[in-house]
Amino acid sequence: MDEFIINGRPDPAALRLLSRELATRGPENREAIVDLLVKIGLATDPLTPKGAEVLRDQQIIAVLAGPGLATEDLGQYAAMHALRRLVVRDNLVLHEDAIVKALLESPSDEAFLLAAKTKPVKDKVLVEQLARSPERKEMKEAKIARAALGAMEIENEFITAAENAKTGQELADALDTLALIGTQRSLKAIAGYLRTPMTILVPNAFEKSVRLDVLEALRYNYPDQPLLYPNNIYNEEDYRAAELFCTNTLGVTFTEPPPPFMTYRGFPSF
Repeated sequence: MDEFIINGRPDPAALRLLSRELATRGPENREAIVDLLVKIGLATDPLTPKGAEVLRDQQIIAVLAGPGLATEDLGQYAAMHALRRLVVRDNLVLHEDAIVKALLESPSDEAFLLAAKTKPVKDKVLVEQLARSPERKEMKEAKIARAALGAMEIENEFITAAENAKTGQELADALDTLALIGTQRSLKAIAGYLRTPMTILVPNAFEKSVRLDVLEALRYNYPDQPLLYPNNIYNEEDYRAAELFCTNTLGVTFTEPPPPFMTYRGFPSF
């Protein structure tokens, strides 16, 4: 991979070559090229040593959103997954046309989730019409896309699911869905659980604080914020830093006391 990096940055000439290859190769090779582009982007981003996983190189993002999305195959699926997991919304919106075109031509689960993360403005009606179509309207991913674009009645269902969660796993699952919606309202709802005492217990294996799932849900929408990454939590002050981010960014206030500090607790094996 070093041959694609010059002075710590992606080599523009190498990226142009990979872009041409991505446009002409078969599915497996395209998938491998997407994987290589992601590795180059992560290896050269200054936030990677701080524990973040974020793609911010505009040329790499453009390649993934351009030839990466152009053909419905393994390469397209990999490009969609990388874009929605690793790119902030502001950079996705720059490629709204390509993202919506890929969704309309290939309305897969990943395509709907990428559209939900992007929240297209000028093509909002097209996405909503597709998500409400008879053959798609029952897809969970289509519902998520509609909620992300403003269907509050659907968003309410998922917020209520979090409120009614009886176990740590139920809450974690609900938070994961709210993260995929990613509206300001859903993000505030997620952040409101940053002091939950709930845990997920796997008998004879481990116990995990659901506060980590809250952070994981938030970092999906803010991958450029290392303080939201669960692996960066070492003490209560690290949780407090995440809370401060939520207060400053989302307007969330925390009044209940935090639970005893916990991340993971493993059980001894015999």
